[in-house]
Amino acid sequence: MNNMQMKMIGVGLAVVLLGTVVYFSFESQYQTPVNVKYPTYEVLNFDSYDEFNSFLESSGGSSSYRTSLGLEDSMMPTFNAADDGDMAEKASSGSSDYSGTNIQELGVDEPDIVKTDGTYLYVISNSKLYIILAYPAEEAEIVSTITFNESEYPVNLFVYGDNIAVITQSYLYRTYLLEDVKGGAVDESTSGEDDEIDSIAPSDDSIWADTTSTHVHIYDVSSKDDPVEIRDIQMQGYYSNARMIGTYVYVITVYYEYGPIYYVTGDETYVPQYRVNGVVKEIGLPDIYYVDSPDTSKTQTHIVSVNIEDETEDVNAEMFLLGETSTVYVSSDAIYITCVSYNYDYTLLYDLIQEYVLPELPSDASNELEVVDTLSLEDYQKNTVSEWVLQKYIDDLDEDQKQVIAQQIITQYEKTSIHKISIEQGSIAYDAQGTVPGTVNNQFSLSEHDGYLRVATTVHGWMMSSYLSSVDSYNNVYVLDGSLETIGMIENIAVGETIYSVRFMDSICYLVTFEQIDPFFVIDISDPEDPMILGELKIPGYSTYLHPYDDTHIIGIGKEDNDVKVTLFEVEDVSNPREVATYQVKQETDEYYWSYSTALYEHKAFLFDEEKQLLIIPISVDYKESAYVFDISNDGIMLKGVITHESDSPDPKEDSYWIGDYGHSVKRSLYIDDVIYTVSDSMVQMNDMQDLSEINQIVLS
Repeated sequence: MNNMQMKMIGVGLAVVLLGTVVYFSFESQYQTPVNVKYPTYEVLNFDSYDEFNSFLESSGGSSSYRTSLGLEDSMMPTFNAADDGDMAEKASSGSSDYSGTNIQELGVDEPDIVKTDGTYLYVISNSKLYIILAYPAEEAEIVSTITFNESEYPVNLFVYGDNIAVITQSYLYRTYLLEDVKGGAVDESTSGEDDEIDSIAPSDDSIWADTTSTHVHIYDVSSKDDPVEIRDIQMQGYYSNARMIGTYVYVITVYYEYGPIYYVTGDETYVPQYRVNGVVKEIGLPDIYYVDSPDTSKTQTHIVSVNIEDETEDVNAEMFLLGETSTVYVSSDAIYITCVSYNYDYTLLYDLIQEYVLPELPSDASNELEVVDTLSLEDYQKNTVSEWVLQKYIDDLDEDQKQVIAQQIITQYEKTSIHKISIEQGSIAYDAQGTVPGTVNNQFSLSEHDGYLRVATTVHGWMMSSYLSSVDSYNNVYVLDGSLETIGMIENIAVGETIYSVRFMDSICYLVTFEQIDPFFVIDISDPEDPMILGELKIPGYSTYLHPYDDTHIIGIGKEDNDVKVTLFEVEDVSNPREVATYQVKQETDEYYWSYSTALYEHKAFLFDEEKQLLIIPISVDYKESAYVFDISNDGIMLKGVITHESDSPDPKEDSYWIGDYGHSVKRSLYIDDVIYTVSDSMVQMNDMQDLSEINQIVLS
């Protein structure tokens, strides 16, 4: 068989076969301890921007064009003040008893679409920012509105004293004519404020690219009816996440490798940039880091820090090429970025075959693989042909052999890299890296405590699915030291299930998995080198979010039989956790067969106050979420009532998005003193906390 024939076989099989290793499996009750050692890669800087450009272009399938900037000239936002005088004179001194954003870590504020300072509400809705006099509720009214240009929409905000930071996402669409780009001159059409996107749809001889950037607008709102923008920081890429620690706001954006960084004319060099108040600033080579790993994508992760209070302090901007950013967790002194890796690298596959597979196969298999390795093929073609060769021999292995091999290999293919980036007073510095098997569920799957990082993961095993058998999922908890070296672990938890929620509290991990029944685990991590399961409770349904009630109780929100379920777990006896109270939102008619809550997957929609015995979550039973107000205590969970935002339309579905009145769906709840404030896209409504009677209502338009 000549080389050309082998290439044809390789290309043909590439679509059908993903990897011999995906054909290995193990039964749910057959678990062999695996001592996985992952390499640590150097974190390097580039010697020149040309070297940086070459690194980006080395990504397979990338275009040969790049853009020189990727930041648009956006128009300034406009301000609309109320017409009834200086609202500062009308406001009282405010309340000291009000709820904040539901956050994971004390002292690490998280951005949200609604914030309050006890007197005013700052609400993002309808692509605007509303500043609302909220206290006292009877006098509530809109004080001013900030409107952004068409290509820019607000997504989150922070409040610090008389300053606010609004994070917006911005798009600018450009059309590049192929013949002009190839000729070294770009005929570029840009969608401005008055242009419709459809009007610049590309023709067959053009390329349509969007230039995406993220803004951090900082305003002085000491005069609420006259907010003044004092800073506009513009970063490349899609908004990923943000935190505020003290007076410093840290914003993370992601610029994907297939983005418009490839559109540059002639021999120009792409230099990453950001802007401060419209002034272009280049990101210097010492501030661009990359991990020298064979499976690292060319995705750019940008981190910018800005002092929300001091407009004279320099903005700090760093870029990291770490892989595809997945989950972000932030402690008081570090940003942890996780990157999921599914590495089909031929060199890795060949090494794994040599170590785990060939010792179990006849010598003919080894001989044939050596021939494949000498062929003039691309790596992915060698990969495919090697899989084809091996499949002939693997069928003769017994199930136990396949299971052992599969468990050894899967952890090399399904893994999560964790990058620790230290932060302090606005400074940003790469610190350490580590790798654990499996993937994390969300930010609550990570927690830093006493210098250790605890991580809960699930090895899903989907990439092992094949016509031979399938791999059952399993779950793990790892403890990493300050250098992100794994020093302790407990693996193979709830084989056949996946993690639905995690909450770390001091030296205890509460973990919920689900497949058919809900195991609630209590795991002790007081000894970082020897974590252990203390107790387990099996109940119907599952919880997707866990929240501490007090030292001995945990609130869970999840689903059972397609209905939203609120659970109170008692964990005073850690070896015998108990479900002491539940409330399930049942359907009252046969028209709808399920209920839903945004709080299932968005913890900021969850409002709890232990002293007030108050729990509020938005729940939908008819495509529109209302605020369900619960009285919750050690004695049980009782529904006090439901706060609903009503539409002016006789039939709400006539003025709805698609089939539901989503504009009146409650997104957030908060309180100031004894008044509950609920926020939807359409309005802010105020209700008495005791009897839930309506006090006032503000329409947002």
